[in-house]
Amino acid sequence: MAAICFDMYGTLCNTGVVVDRLVEELEVSEALVTQLDTSWRTKQLEYTFQLGLMDEYEPFWQVTRDALDFTLARYDLDPDNETRLRIMAGYEALSPFPGAIDTLAELQDAGHTVAVLSNGNPAMLESLADEAGLSNHLDAIISADEVETYKPAAAVYENAAARLDTPIEDCWLVSANAWDVTGAGNAGMQTCWVNRIHDPHERIGPGVDAVVPDVPGVLAEVP
Repeated sequence: MAAICFDMYGTLCNTGVVVDRLVEELEVSEALVTQLDTSWRTKQLEYTFQLGLMDEYEPFWQVTRDALDFTLARYDLDPDNETRLRIMAGYEALSPFPGAIDTLAELQDAGHTVAVLSNGNPAMLESLADEAGLSNHLDAIISADEVETYKPAAAVYENAAARLDTPIEDCWLVSANAWDVTGAGNAGMQTCWVNRIHDPHERIGPGVDAVVPDVPGVLAEVP
């Protein structure tokens, strides 16, 4: 049986709640909220990549806060600290995508080891897994924090294989992020890309082993 690792943010759980928090807390136009959300997420990823290249590390909660502060400053917004924390708390109240919980349960029932593998720091992931109803269907929650670097560094995926006591070639990474899938494939994992928006394939790194339109599609791909 395989060990199947799922990315959390944007793969198992929908980050749309974060947009709702921006609307509620900032009372700005819908067009500006879209720009804020895009800038925040882009800067969040840029900071994880930059920290990895600099061989530095900050926990994901801090990276997310720094990215939010940058975005607010970019658009000349200056809410108080309590407002910023309420916006951040959206990351702890995400809803699972349709079929995600049932997919985890079915994979477990089939005898697979099922885990989350995420850049999120442990407290963020454990809180979200509980709130979203995922915890009972996970054998492990594995954070990049354990190796103090971020995906797509090979160390993150190698640590997951070690934690799950499974050869890396028998581990799968399921993610909606093409760069994450590429990183896992480069480290030696089998990969399944949840390509909801029908993006083209990446032009660098190894090819993916499977492409599905949603999380339940994984069930037809994992042996």
